[in-house]
Amino acid sequence: MDKISKGDLKMIERISFLVKKAPKYAKLAWRLVRHPELTLKEKSILAGGLLYWASPVDFIPGVIPALGQLDDLIVALSSLNYALKKLPPDIRKQELLETGLEEGEIEEDIRYLKAIAREIAGQTLNFSAKTLGFAGRQATKLMIKGTGFLLRKLIKWSQG
Repeated sequence: MDKISKGDLKMIERISFLVKKAPKYAKLAWRLVRHPELTLKEKSILAGGLLYWASPVDFIPGVIPALGQLDDLIVALSSLNYALKKLPPDIRKQELLETGLEEGEIEEDIRYLKAIAREIAGQTLNFSAKTLGFAGRQATKLMIKGTGFLLRKLIKWSQG
């Protein structure tokens, strides 16, 4: 089994911490969907982000490991943050206090999730490029061997 790097361990711990905050985010979302200060449009955007998170139909499908889940979280938290920012500052602070969250915490989590997504996407593209390069080299070697084999057979056939 491969050893887990310090960076990977830190990422796992951070994601675990974010998952533990899910009940706070759910409580905040529930409070905001029912909040009288928010317009129907703002509540609809919030609900849309939450539905995107719950929906199996995504921009990046959930069957794609990690990225499929990260995009759901980013959209859900972004819609939650959008609705929260539409509240007057004093009410926003009160809602955050009621749910055990702090000002700027959602933005920080969104930035972190986006950074993880970029890192994973970059690693995936790098791996894919290396794999395609290897496959291309192997195919070229096979073509050269096959062409050489055919040429030898043609020469032998032409000589009689």
